[in-house]
Amino acid sequence: MTDPNTTTALSRRQFLHTTAATAATAATATAKPKSGPKVRTVLGPVDASKLGVTLMHEHAPAIDWAELYEIAPAPIDPVRKQMLDFTVKLLDRFHQTLGSGQGPGAIVECTPIRVGRYPRLLVELARKTPIHVIACTGFWCEALAPQHPWALALGRRRDGVKKIAELYIREITSGMEDPHGDWGDDYTRIPVGIIKCATSSYLRPSERKCHIAAAIASRTTGCPITTHTTDGGGLEEAQLFLKHGVTPSKIIIGHQGNLDDRTESEAHEYHRRLVGMGIGVQFDRVGHAKDYGNQKIARQVKALVDSGHAKQVYFSHDNGPYFNNDYTGAKGTGREWKITESDYTVVTTGLVKAMKTLGINDKQIQTMLVENPQRVLAF
Repeated sequence: MTDPNTTTALSRRQFLHTTAATAATAATATAKPKSGPKVRTVLGPVDASKLGVTLMHEHAPAIDWAELYEIAPAPIDPVRKQMLDFTVKLLDRFHQTLGSGQGPGAIVECTPIRVGRYPRLLVELARKTPIHVIACTGFWCEALAPQHPWALALGRRRDGVKKIAELYIREITSGMEDPHGDWGDDYTRIPVGIIKCATSSYLRPSERKCHIAAAIASRTTGCPITTHTTDGGGLEEAQLFLKHGVTPSKIIIGHQGNLDDRTESEAHEYHRRLVGMGIGVQFDRVGHAKDYGNQKIARQVKALVDSGHAKQVYFSHDNGPYFNNDYTGAKGTGREWKITESDYTVVTTGLVKAMKTLGINDKQIQTMLVENPQRVLAF
C-alpha cells in the first residue's frame, strides 16, 4: 500500500526539481554568450572580423614634438576643422581603394603620449569616416628628438619601470590621458588598442625602461606591442620583450625595409631571424622616397612569403597629415602646423601591384593585409 505522505513528498520534490530545471533552462537560454577578444577602437570594442584592411602604423591627424623640447604644443582649435576635414578625405580615399572583403578598413594611430595625441580629436575623426581608428599608449623615444620629460621623470624613480607600466596599463584598461592639463592630472575613457615603443639605432637606458614597462603591460593585459626602429634596434627590442615574458605573436617590430640590420639595404637574413623568433615584422614606411619604394619592399616581402612567414607580415605608411616642427614656442597661433604629403593608399595600390608582379597571390595578400591585423589586435 502506498503511503500518501511519501507520495506527497515525492510529488513536492518532483515539482521543485522540475521548476529548478525549467528555471535553469530559461536562464541558459537568455544568458548572453561569453564575449571573445575584441579590437579596442577609439569608439569602443569591435569584432576583429569587422576591420578589413588595416594599416598598422599611421598618424592622423597630428604629430607635435613641442613637449619633447619642453615647450607648449601648437594650438589645435584654430585648425581643428581643417585638420579633420583634410584627414577624413585622406582616409576616405584609402577606404575607396578596398575591394570585396577588404572593408571598411582601419588604421592603427601610433602617435604616443603627449606627442600630438588628442583622444577626443581621434573620436571626432573616427565618427566622420568609415575607417576604424585604433589608438596607442606608450612614450616615444629616439635619438632624432629628446624623450618626453614625463617619461624621463618617471624613469628616474627607483620604481620607474613599474610606474611607467602602471601608466600604460591604466590607459589600456581605463582610457587615455587627457593632454590638456598637467601630466597625469586627468584621464578620458577613450580606449587604446596597442602599445607603442621606440628606439634609437641602439637601445639607450631610458628607452630600455620604456620597453620593459611595455613588456609588463602587454603581459598583464594581452595588449600587442608595435615598435619604431631607426636603422637597426629591432632585434634588441625583440630579445628584450621575450626576456620579459611577452607572447611572441604580440610583438611587431616596425619600420623594416631599409638598413634594418644597420648595414644591408635589404636585410633578408635579419628578417628571417626575427620571424624565426615567432614575432611579426612590419613594413610601415611604404612610399617614403627611394629607400622604401614599392619594388624594394615587395622583394623583401616575397622572401618572407617564400619562407612560409606570410602570417607574420604587416604593412603601413607611417604618414601624418599635420606636423608641428616649430619648437621655439614663439607663435602659438596655429600657423605652426605644416601639411605634409600624406597618402594612405600606396599600400593598397602600388605595393599590392608590385607584390603581385613578383608572384605573391591574392590569398597571401589577404592574409597580410586583413587576417594578420585581425589576429594580433584582438585581446
